Amino acid sequence: MATSARPVALITGASAGIGAALAREAANDGHDLVLVARRREPMEALAAELKSTGAQITVILINNAGLGDTGRFDQENSERILSMLQVNIIALTELTRLVLPQMVARKRGKVMLLASLAAFQPGPGMAVYYATKSYVLSFGRAIGHELRGTGVTITTLCPGATTSEFANSKLALPSRRMMTMSESDGGPAVTAAW
Repeated sequence: MATSARPVALITGASAGIGAALAREAANDGHDLVLVARRREPMEALAAELKSTGAQITVILINNAGLGDTGRFDQENSERILSMLQVNIIALTELTRLVLPQMVARKRGKVMLLASLAAFQPGPGMAVYYATKSYVLSFGRAIGHELRGTGVTITTLCPGATTSEFANSKLALPSRRMMTMSESDGGPAVTAAW
């Protein structure tokens, strides 16, 4: 990506769902983007779409962005549990740690962490997922407090159940009203003010 005066947003899980919606919002708000996800084709399609906004786009492919699972904890697959912890906690923490020093040195920057309404309660049947989202919320609050006065802000987004590929996976979320991602889904676009 060429050097630009535009701010750059690194968005993980950008191939679909909330990540893709946030990428659209950031591009429309004048950000250049670094898109990270586990599937190349939908991410490249999104990159092509967003280039029309004038944003410079860099596409990065990684495996396992944003994981959840269902089942009784003692019967869950241990590899799936470790993958959830790696993606939802370790990778999020490490990426945040990698970008913050440069932001603090510049005295400006914004970090958005994606938690969930799950962060506010225990989740029988999804214990590890709910616990990882509690970590994200607590982590975001703590570092947001630590960074007061530095010019760097931390926003933790806590959406409820959302119509997305994540929700349509084997998670078997209870049938209830779910938020949608875009007007094409029949609802308001996901927006973020940060």
